[in-house]
Amino acid sequence: MRKKQIIVLSVVLGCSLLGLIYMQAKYFQTAFKLKKAQFDYAVNRSLDEAIAYVEERDKLNEIKKGTEKLQEPENRYREGRENISLKNEMGLGQPLNLIDCDEETQNVNDFLGQKNTGLLSSLQKYRQAVKDRLGTDYELVLKKKFSEPERTVEERIKGVNLQTVLGERLRNNGVKSDFEFAVKEKDRFIVMSQHFFNRYSDYTYSKQIFLGGNKSQASLYLIFPDQIHDRLSSIFLLLPSLIITILLVLCFGFCIFVIVRQKKLSAIKNDFINNMTHEFKTPIATISLAAQMMKDGAVQQTPESIDHIAGIIRDESKRLTYQVEKVLQTALFTETRMKLKLKNVNLNEVVEGLLTKFSLRVEDKGGQLFGHLDADRDEVLADEVHITNVVSNLLDNAIKYCVKAPEISVYTRNKGDEIIISVIDNGIGIATKEQKLIFERFYRVSTGNLHNVKGFGLGLSYVKKIVEAHGGRIEVESALDKGSRFDIILPLTSKKQKVKRTLFF
Repeated sequence: MRKKQIIVLSVVLGCSLLGLIYMQAKYFQTAFKLKKAQFDYAVNRSLDEAIAYVEERDKLNEIKKGTEKLQEPENRYREGRENISLKNEMGLGQPLNLIDCDEETQNVNDFLGQKNTGLLSSLQKYRQAVKDRLGTDYELVLKKKFSEPERTVEERIKGVNLQTVLGERLRNNGVKSDFEFAVKEKDRFIVMSQHFFNRYSDYTYSKQIFLGGNKSQASLYLIFPDQIHDRLSSIFLLLPSLIITILLVLCFGFCIFVIVRQKKLSAIKNDFINNMTHEFKTPIATISLAAQMMKDGAVQQTPESIDHIAGIIRDESKRLTYQVEKVLQTALFTETRMKLKLKNVNLNEVVEGLLTKFSLRVEDKGGQLFGHLDADRDEVLADEVHITNVVSNLLDNAIKYCVKAPEISVYTRNKGDEIIISVIDNGIGIATKEQKLIFERFYRVSTGNLHNVKGFGLGLSYVKKIVEAHGGRIEVESALDKGSRFDIILPLTSKKQKVKRTLFF
């Protein structure tokens, strides 16, 4: 995929996700506002019902007192200049036992003296029952009671359990949150719950009470200290949608990461193919030239020339076979598993053998190879073949990546329960930005078609995997034109090792 296509795809997907996130945010905002509106409606309705109950109770209590006066032998009510007499002849010969507004069942004596038993399940039934029995006298009682001097709010709410009244109305309207309440008239609190001040909240609701009184300025207040928490709890049904959105964002980020990484790997593999082509091209061209020379009649008549050409073909064939085996080995590591053959290995002996092997190559380039085997404890649990290849790979790179006479030093030393093998050279060095990339498969410091150094960029990837499989780590310090230092750190046998006996590449 081209770079431009990746950018366009990323922008389109990013805009789509941003739009989705915006819609989700608006959806959550709308849901939150809707929950608040529903809650406000339920609370205000509960307040209206509670206030209506208190006012109805107050009126009925006054009606009860008025009807008790009507049962006297003669009652006179003055309305302006006219006297109105109510006597026993009107049917009030027998006592009228009125129900209390908090009770559901009462024995009621009608005006004719006949006893009836009934259920009056609500204040409305009770009020209608009184009105039916008093007839026109019901209005007289109300006029009489409400023409008297207005009573205080304390007197009118006396005996009312506001906590119970409000709690029942709130539950009936679906509000289960904790609440505190108070009745306030002007700047004075008449009644309030225990924690009204301590649990003040922004969620405060109020309604004026006893509107029938011209002088009443009392209001009933409700607060809900835990309302934000309760409201958030109520929208947990939206949580799956939020989780899905987060997963989409993570998947988008992962896809972009994979695309960019694949693009990078593609570039590295292209570089690898270019290098591999060059590595194969030289021996193939040499063999082809040797074959053409053997067709020359003069060469065919000279046995020495034939032997020389045959030697060239043999050497180039070996070189070509070696390169093919390296590529096949890498493919094998990529697609299959490899089991480590672990045993106790003395690293000083391994390093000493490699120093002997590589000393001739270093001397051929006019350089020097130094060994400093200072580790007193050098025994590790390892696969001897692969550990040998690891150190060999580092020495090979130290020779190849040096444009002058190489000076290479190999150290072994102990640090705690670990052994450290250090390979130090005076080569071309590695840029800081490339030091994290050199352990990736196919990566080479030289890029493009620049072939100052032969190879496929496979060695350090192999080194890192083998070292980590043995429970160790590899560290690098380098600077351009100042050489490099590679430290292989492995746990000693005496230390409990975390070794991967089966290694996946």
